Amino acid sequence: MKDALLCLNPEWQGCESTILEKGSKRLAQELFNCKMYKNFGTTDVQKLEIKDNIFALDFIAKKFVRNLNLIREKSPQRVLTVGGSCGIDAAPVSYLNSRYEGDLAVVWFDAHGDLNTPASSPSGHFHGMILRTLLGEGPEEFCKHIERPLDSRQVFLAGVRDLDLSEKQYIEKSNISDCEVDVCLADLVLQHGFSKVYIHIDVDVIDPDDFSDALMPTDGGPTREEISKCISVINERLDIVGLSVVEYCGEHENSAKQVTQMLEKAGITSQ
Repeated sequence: MKDALLCLNPEWQGCESTILEKGSKRLAQELFNCKMYKNFGTTDVQKLEIKDNIFALDFIAKKFVRNLNLIREKSPQRVLTVGGSCGIDAAPVSYLNSRYEGDLAVVWFDAHGDLNTPASSPSGHFHGMILRTLLGEGPEEFCKHIERPLDSRQVFLAGVRDLDLSEKQYIEKSNISDCEVDVCLADLVLQHGFSKVYIHIDVDVIDPDDFSDALMPTDGGPTREEISKCISVINERLDIVGLSVVEYCGEHENSAKQVTQMLEKAGITSQ
């Protein structure tokens, strides 16, 4: 991704899984390949408390505001992020949707919808609320800093297959597109009138028979090859201005290289 701001945000507090800090650092080392990147940092020994049914809300909200301001100061055209939990997308998506004045399709490669609210969330973990928050329906500590919330027509779910009932009901009432992971996804984005794309990749979108290093593996789903082909067509036909890879654990020897190769086959590098 030419001219992209490279970022590492190993935040794990959004899902209470410390393994993501190690995994994200390992993946950043592989994907960024010795290039300079911004490390947002996350290790913190302070007491993390539940507030408004969200674990560590004060901590992750404070980090979000700091990260958003740091990206704004850099004012990049593109942002490429390796992250811990899905919640790290709050800052880059908020920044890019504002920069491009809503001309931004958000393609959400994930086994899960991440469309809960604090009230509907069964876990109280922010990583299951991040997309709903970007749509303007999340904790006030986040929403008041999002200059331009997403419109539901900007969201394209890809590979999602594990939804809570409240998420299903929300999707049915919204203009969110629920898509298959195939080369036709680019056509759908173009039909909706967008020219810029942000791609979120939670590695649990990948079929666990094809990839075994995701935090929340979920039966079924596309292979790495299918994801590569889908993103490759998007990359050829639209302008990818942001991409994140999240919830990678880093437990297996070759798995970071597998993720990097999946992106490289799609034409996505840190160049």
